[in-house]
Amino acid sequence: MAARNNRAAEDIAEAQNREYHDRLASKSSYLKSIAFDIETEAKDHHKLLRGLDDDFDSASNFMSGTLGRIKHMMGSGRGNRQLLCYVSIGVVFTIFLLYHLLRRLTHNPAGVSGDPP
Repeated sequence: MAARNNRAAEDIAEAQNREYHDRLASKSSYLKSIAFDIETEAKDHHKLLRGLDDDFDSASNFMSGTLGRIKHMMGSGRGNRQLLCYVSIGVVFTIFLLYHLLRRLTHNPAGVSGDPP
């Protein structure tokens, strides 16, 4: 009888061990899949940041070249300064005009008057 009880206790302990092993294996595989997902996300973000770095470098080079040309034009004589002044006034006027038109279109859509019927 004692041998039977001992064998039953061993069977119960082994069944619990198998259950714990299965739980641990499933949790381990879940953590492994999360680690792979994190690795994939990190690689994607690294690629995105590398692309942004290249874009900012090209924009920086473009801006420095543009500013260099403006400095050269400012220093090359009165005629270029006059031209730069006219272009600057034209740009400011165009921005103001676009702002005014867009504001009018968004605040007063076509066909809707501000007066009540």
